[in-house]
Amino acid sequence: MILECKDLHKSFRQGSNVINVLNGASLSLGEKDTLAIVGKSGSGKSTLLSILSGIESVDSGVINFMGDEITHYSQQKMTELRAKSIGVIFQQFHLIEHLSALENVMLPLEIINEENAKEKALSLLTSVGLGERANHFPSQLSGGEKQRVAIARAMSNKPKLILADEPSGSLDEDTGTTIMNLLFDLVEKENMGLILVTHELQLAARCGRSLILSHGSLQDGTAK
Repeated sequence: MILECKDLHKSFRQGSNVINVLNGASLSLGEKDTLAIVGKSGSGKSTLLSILSGIESVDSGVINFMGDEITHYSQQKMTELRAKSIGVIFQQFHLIEHLSALENVMLPLEIINEENAKEKALSLLTSVGLGERANHFPSQLSGGEKQRVAIARAMSNKPKLILADEPSGSLDEDTGTTIMNLLFDLVEKENMGLILVTHELQLAARCGRSLILSHGSLQDGTAK
């Protein structure tokens, strides 16, 4: 089992109001599993991904990753874990503006002292159709190009788990299909797990399972 989460709770305070985002959410994911999480806007899907990646903390519940409980890992330990084993594709890209596309993809590889980081990063950029844009900075790229750089970066360290927030949202239909084919093929080839948040029912239907996030809990659902 790659990931197992039990009874996750998360709330935020806005002034005197408490907003419950997760209220007992649970899920599990094994090797080669692909899971889509769907739900209405504001239902907490992006918050859930942030918790699973360790960017947000959880109020209560248990998160196990590759047999280890990571619920209360420090930010430093979570940063190290993401660098080695978790790839995150953010909806807002989160590219580093003063680094080129190539340098953005190289960054996770350099953190883990990967040999031939430059060659591997360039190969990944080429695989997402951006080999000729490697030396361009984020400000010189379109939204779709930035998303492809973000996807290449997430795949650079061949993580055990990929968390993707609307991964094809900024891509045209043809490019989105090509990139998602690449992502699904990589999950199968490298025995990864994939959790993606999407509003696209056609994309969600490609996953092995789908869960609906509603009223803070995850329920079996279908996107078909």
